[in-house]
Amino acid sequence: MPRSFTAAPRRETLLYRNQSLSYTLVFRARRSIGFAVRPDGSVHVSAPAGISAEWVAQQVLKKADWILKHQADFARRPAPAPSRRYEAGSPQHYRGQPYPLRFAEARRPAVSVAENELVLATPTPPTAAQAEALLHAWYAQQAGPLFAASLARVWPRFAEFNLARPTLAVRQMRTRWGSCTPHTGRIRLSPELVRARPECLDYVLLHECCHLLIPDHSKAFYELQARLLPDWKQWKDELNALPR
Repeated sequence: MPRSFTAAPRRETLLYRNQSLSYTLVFRARRSIGFAVRPDGSVHVSAPAGISAEWVAQQVLKKADWILKHQADFARRPAPAPSRRYEAGSPQHYRGQPYPLRFAEARRPAVSVAENELVLATPTPPTAAQAEALLHAWYAQQAGPLFAASLARVWPRFAEFNLARPTLAVRQMRTRWGSCTPHTGRIRLSPELVRARPECLDYVLLHECCHLLIPDHSKAFYELQARLLPDWKQWKDELNALPR
């Protein structure tokens, strides 16, 4: 079997519309040129072995608008939310406020808010996985009353539509904050919403209630959402910035 050819990557820079456009170029055993813009904004070009770097530069210039558009799209994206930690003193959010985590000893596991701390009491010091599980269970316990209070705040905005009041359920979801089944009027909300400010919870619940009228994410859906909650983008951004 013949060995594949891959040269060492090289850094190239050219000028396009009075601004520098840098990219990493690598020659490979391939038939066509390939372009990639990564989330950090870096540009990577793979070109067929044997062609000149000057020819590649010409192709990059032809692709420059596409490259700059993707760099701008990535730059507009919010920074990834930090990951949560479960060690003493690490911040744990509850209703939008960060509380330092404090471990205490008790005969039975319990979680409580005391003196601006979130206290996790256990018979023996918990592992990070055990602390996470206990906090998740506690959030789920708090969810029902908080979700009901949110519906009481949100539902009057839907009075004009003469809809049947939806039923709420607490459901752990890996990739969503909530979901709605319009024909049954059932809305499921993640207990993780307990960690967010009430305004963020209200945004998610209003979003799902809008699906009772419009099941998809069409233009009409977002027009309805914006009419009922004009500042919804603010609460969406704040919610997505919470540590995951």
